[in-house]
Amino acid sequence: MKIEAKDAVAALSELSEMGFTHDFRIQEGKLVDVSTGLPVEPATVTVVTKLRFETEAGSGDASNIYALDVGNGLARGFLVDALDLEGEGAPQALIDKLRTGVAASSAEGSEAEDLRYGVRKVRKAEFNVDPGRYVLRVGYPDFPPCPFGQGFTMLGYDTAAEEYVWLVTKVLKDDRLQRVPYHGVDPA
Repeated sequence: MKIEAKDAVAALSELSEMGFTHDFRIQEGKLVDVSTGLPVEPATVTVVTKLRFETEAGSGDASNIYALDVGNGLARGFLVDALDLEGEGAPQALIDKLRTGVAASSAEGSEAEDLRYGVRKVRKAEFNVDPGRYVLRVGYPDFPPCPFGQGFTMLGYDTAAEEYVWLVTKVLKDDRLQRVPYHGVDPA
């Protein structure tokens, strides 16, 4: 399925015109068809396409839109993930299906689901297992190169694996995340 839209709002409009009219959301740990108010079993879901749109150029924030077919055509609609489905308590069976569904497409190009700008993505569920393991480094000179020719001003760091990581928005907003500014000391 090819979507020509260049932003999330246009993509939702285009999907609606293609018959994807149901609005799916995560509520109380379940996928729910808001149009009917009924829960949806992840096993009945087929991911038709995945779209990813940057909210602001260079911000690192994005919206994921999943076009879903439920029950082989019984309901077709979309699920918007503006932050992080795992942080919203989405069922693991649904998360697995969304990750392994069809190849992602995007106005900015596609990326591997578990990588962001060439570094491993850490979602809220992983962060919650050991919040002290991750810090946000600010102004460090050893940041990996940005694949778009820009430079990072801050980046997550996994102290156990000793590697830079991409922290999703919900992790960045978590009060437990320690911010570590660079003070001229070699980080190694």
